[in-house]
Amino acid sequence: MSDLEHLLPEVRAVMDQSPAMRLRQMQGSKWFNYAAAETILQRMETLLDHPPTHRMPGILLLGESNSGKTSLGLEFMSRHPIDPNLEGDAVRVPVLRIEMPPNPDETRIYDEILLQLMQPFRTKDPISVKARQVQTALKIVGTRMLIFDEFQAVLSTRNDRRRLVLEVIKHLSNTLQVPIVAIGTAEAHVAISKDEQLANRLHPVWMPIWRLDMEFRRLMAAFQATLPLREKSPLQDKRVAALILELSEGLLGEMNILLSKAVEEAIATGKECVDEQLLRSLDYIPPSQRRQQRRPAKA
Repeated sequence: MSDLEHLLPEVRAVMDQSPAMRLRQMQGSKWFNYAAAETILQRMETLLDHPPTHRMPGILLLGESNSGKTSLGLEFMSRHPIDPNLEGDAVRVPVLRIEMPPNPDETRIYDEILLQLMQPFRTKDPISVKARQVQTALKIVGTRMLIFDEFQAVLSTRNDRRRLVLEVIKHLSNTLQVPIVAIGTAEAHVAISKDEQLANRLHPVWMPIWRLDMEFRRLMAAFQATLPLREKSPLQDKRVAALILELSEGLLGEMNILLSKAVEEAIATGKECVDEQLLRSLDYIPPSQRRQQRRPAKA
């Protein structure tokens, strides 16, 4: 039996537990640091330290679904956590992340911010009242950056509401003098383009699509240490790495889904490692092929 030295300590800790708990460990959120992500994170650090000005710069972080962009935003937040500030008058929230609600409008944007700040509010208050409450609250907690995730949702609303949502975001940046980071799919770029001033301020940055190179092999080594299996999986092997890249189409989140399924199969069969044979046995359908699948006609 393996001595489990190939696993991270937190993964070794669950190896004597049930298969369900081992799989739960695999399916939990995880962060892998890699060069392209660190470059983006450093750009966000520079934004956070930008001196206040009436025209703050920002970033439009773009990527395909499951490319790891939301995880990157959460990683940045983890590097700038909420400070309880027990000796002060209020908690400190240097970075606030808001997930763009479906069919957004002015009211829903303000409501989401107040909810994230755990501020009480009345749903029927006029927009002007909520706007003042949001600005006051963000100043009190010392917010220095606003992150809007799932930004492509702006396109799901009517043109008049879309314009007002973009105006709200721009107004918050102007009045509070904080940078905006918008995160979304390619459609988010279309949404931002509807406001010329925002489009000029938010510089587009694309999440990387992985390729079969040394950086990817290092990523596979990092993944291997998180697989709750008793034997070391040869993910760095060129053929195995190439197969993972092919099935995931270079999307980081898709790799995690694929390897979670592989771990489930390895535990169920007693194989206790992920290799090329096991990966091929999954009949895993790459994301682009899943999108092309059509619902079968009724009999």
